[in-house]
Amino acid sequence: MSRDSLPVIRERVRVAWSTRRSCGLIALAVGVRIDRIIEMEAAGRVTSHDAIRMAAEAEAVALCLPPLPLQ
Repeated sequence: MSRDSLPVIRERVRVAWSTRRSCGLIALAVGVRIDRIIEMEAAGRVTSHDAIRMAAEAEAVALCLPPLPLQ
């Protein structure tokens, strides 16, 4: 069983944005949130387990909101 990593989760959010699977505004905000989670983990402020959980939750939010229709 492969374990997700924070960079992998961040990359999936970027792919969701670039392929218009997710709203760009939300995906951008989620990407910033995941970057902050990565910084917090590196600083020892959150455990790896909690960091992965928080990033996965953020990814789920991004995937719940599709982009608005093109004009």
